[in-house]
Amino acid sequence: MPISKVRRLYNKLLIGDRTTIEHFDGPHMIHGVGTYEFLKEKLGWKGQ
Repeated sequence: MPISKVRRLYNKLLIGDRTTIEHFDGPHMIHGVGTYEFLKEKLGWKGQ
């Protein structure tokens, strides 16, 4: 499911803050920076 559909659904459910997308210049890859920030903020993840 494209992120736009997920965001639209989450916004309708009033939980739009539970999804995010990270944009960066470069080829397709797992950048990770935004991912780890999301995990820390939303799940209380401590990381390494």
